[in-house]
Parts: sequence; C-alpha cells; structure tokens
Amino acid sequence: MIEPAALAGQLKNSADKPLLLQVGFETLYAQGHIPDSKYCGPGRDSNGIARLKTCLEGVSHKRAIVLYCGCCPWAECPNIRPAFEAVKAMGFTNVKVVHFADNFGQDWAQKGYPVSSGE
Repeated sequence: MIEPAALAGQLKNSADKPLLLQVGFETLYAQGHIPDSKYCGPGRDSNGIARLKTCLEGVSHKRAIVLYCGCCPWAECPNIRPAFEAVKAMGFTNVKVVHFADNFGQDWAQKGYPVSSGE
C-alpha cells in the first residue's frame, strides 16, 4: 500500500514516476482522477480485468505500478483487491495500491493534491 500523501510527494518530486492505473468506475474517473493516470476498467468484473490486462500489455514486469480506485471506503471497495490480485498473477513485481480510507474525493481531491478531469 501507499498512502495518498506519500504518492502525491512521489509524483511531485520524482523523475521516475510509477504507471498510475485507475481500476474503479469510469464515471468517477471522468469526474476526477490523478493526473497522468490511465483508466483501465473496474477491477470487480471480468471485463474490467480484461481491460486491465490490455492496459499492461508491453509493460515491463519490473515497472513500478500504482493502482487506485477511491469509489468508497477502503474496506468496502469492490475493485482494488481483484485488480491487485490480477496484476500480481500476471507476474508484475512492483505493484502498490493507494489506500483511500474514505474515498478519492476526501482523501485526495479535498487534500489539495492534483486532479485532472475528463477522459
């Protein structure tokens, strides 16, 4: 796991940024997401996992990857755990998930971290 504050600092200060993949709901991604992140389908269903696998085609298995959703409180998120398990099963070794205790809005946007909107 990585906490939002740690990720925000890493994105601001790092030349070697991780591959950011949003694995939640497309409407939430369109409303607001971490800049330079890519929407890769909801991790909760087989279509979303297939889309996630497509997003990772050609990516080095050693590349730093950060997955996030933020649709709801961490303990209730239907997307992040299946997405994480799928990425690990594909052989990726440097994978983290963002710990949004409540949701993306509260734990990222309202903290003043950068947000992009649209597709």
